[in-house]
Amino acid sequence: MEIKRELLGDWFIFGRQTGYKYALASVGRPALKLRDVMEALDPDMTLDWSGHWFGPPVLLERIIKSLDYNVTPDCILPVNGTYEANWLPLMALLGAGDEVILEMPAWMQIHTVCEGLGCVIKKWELRQENSWKPDLDDLKKLITDKTKLIYINHPNNPTGSVLTPAEMDELCAVARKHGIYVLSDEIYRGLEWDGPMSPSVVNHYERGVSAASVTKLLGMAGLRLGWMVTRDKALYDRCFPIHRYSVQVTNVLSERIGAYVLEPTRFNQILESGKQDGRRNLETLGRWIENSKVFSWVSPGGGYICFPRFDLPVGSWELCRRLITEEPYRVYLVPGVCYAPSYDNHIRVGFGVPPQTMEKGLQLVEEFADALGAKV
Repeated sequence: MEIKRELLGDWFIFGRQTGYKYALASVGRPALKLRDVMEALDPDMTLDWSGHWFGPPVLLERIIKSLDYNVTPDCILPVNGTYEANWLPLMALLGAGDEVILEMPAWMQIHTVCEGLGCVIKKWELRQENSWKPDLDDLKKLITDKTKLIYINHPNNPTGSVLTPAEMDELCAVARKHGIYVLSDEIYRGLEWDGPMSPSVVNHYERGVSAASVTKLLGMAGLRLGWMVTRDKALYDRCFPIHRYSVQVTNVLSERIGAYVLEPTRFNQILESGKQDGRRNLETLGRWIENSKVFSWVSPGGGYICFPRFDLPVGSWELCRRLITEEPYRVYLVPGVCYAPSYDNHIRVGFGVPPQTMEKGLQLVEEFADALGAKV
């Protein structure tokens, strides 16, 4: 299997190596500090592993309660971030020649891995005119008797679109008719801007697989604590040895801190503290789009993330490259082309940043766009 590099990952490397003044690429809440979780750590605790192959019981129980999963603890496997939670079912289910249906745009890890496995990839295009929601008629046309897996990502990266319970039910009904697994990357679930927490596939479908973590929800990317959830016992049993013989266990500090922050009351407090600035930034974005001469959007339903379209005489990579490298701008955004060539007239804007950074960064983007447009 050959895993190739992809544009999105390469852009993140370029952005970090280039440096910037205003980061509008952050799509999770601002990171917690170690001091915020020191109560979870006992100086006398052992640094040996916890002894729980399938995760400490308190951690499993708190994942269920805080994320509102209608499952038992033996359906949950703590893993190393959402990356591994996505990786395991792909490794367990797929091989060369298997057909997979992947939402586009969406987090690119799955596309890259499926390509490396030699899968036949069918792209399920989300469209801005449909509020970036999946079209089930399109899905039905893509399914064949060789389809092994459907991949979805909601709240969506990069658009922020959110599914309703009814929409998840309808999608799962299509998959159930054909016995197809549904892998759902739910890393932003819990970051909805209106209404309750959005649906998890495992609450709607016996062959659903949820991948999630504390990374975006709680600002803890460095903890590398995620979880895979499925009610399909046969699939769980196939995923576990892949986990065991690749990374063996999750680390004991992540387990201890994770159980601390996922205590339901504390979880909701941390979640809400991040969303306060997020709501303010979302309002700022709305005003900016309304007044912009070149940008339009569908307001995101969840996540610190959106995917505006632009009308300028350059592509998204060149636009974002110049914005991050040229003075006085130095604004870090993500080119839409990183998700597919058809999105080269979009940029990904992350608003998990301080409000002052948001306001100044957007002002500079608009000034750059005005200057660029004036030269045409």
